[in-house]
Amino acid sequence: MNYLIYFIIFFCVIYLIYYFLYVRKQIKYNNKNLSADVKILESYYKVDVKKIGYLRVLRILNFINALMLSIMLMIVFNLDKYIYKFLVLLVLMVPFIWVTYYFLAKYLKYLERKSE
Repeated sequence: MNYLIYFIIFFCVIYLIYYFLYVRKQIKYNNKNLSADVKILESYYKVDVKKIGYLRVLRILNFINALMLSIMLMIVFNLDKYIYKFLVLLVLMVPFIWVTYYFLAKYLKYLERKSE
């Protein structure tokens, strides 16, 4: 039960930090420079962000990134030494991001077809 509480706390904190430091800034200044996440989705996965809506994609990315980081933190939560935590996070990060963005691109492609 403690893990679920920690997961919810981690998720909320990461979501709020990412929202206030990144998404809100993008919304406030209506930044025309696309973020690296959106550029990856557009160039590698061929997602048309304009059809879905840039702000909607940013909100979905905020949720997915917070969920992904929370899951990775919960995986290494019980490890004893910080060096083990760092090494496990380092090994997990790239495959986890790749798989998560793959499924995210599939979902965004679905939203893109739905908006036509």
